[in-house]
This record gives sequence, C-alpha cells and structure tokens, in this order.
Amino acid sequence: MENAQKCPVCGVSIVNDKVFFSSGSTGTLARLQARVCQFAKQPGCINTDEDKIGEVTAVDGYLKP
Repeated sequence: MENAQKCPVCGVSIVNDKVFFSSGSTGTLARLQARVCQFAKQPGCINTDEDKIGEVTAVDGYLKP
C-alpha cells in the first residue's frame, strides 16, 4: 500500500490519512485522536501532527446515549 503506516501503539493502519480501525468503518485522523490517541498517550504513536489531525469535533468521539 502506498503511504501506509501501522501504529505500534494501537495497531491501526493509516493510508493517505485514512484510518482503518480493527473493526467498523474507516475514519479520519481526528476520529482516531478522539477515540484512541488521547487515551493511549504512549511513545511511538504516529498520530501526533496536530496540523494533519485537524479539528476534533463531537461526531469524532463516541456519542453518549
């Protein structure tokens, strides 16, 4: 895959800024930040460039019932 990366922390695959989670639909770097990275906070995370992540919105996180 062109421009493919795999995060050693959470195991997601990122191809051209499209995130492939282990289950469910694909997402964005902002969605990855909202759902995983902000909690994992471990060295080696590949989703750290705030300019690429962009704005994290309410729809990026898990919706509370």
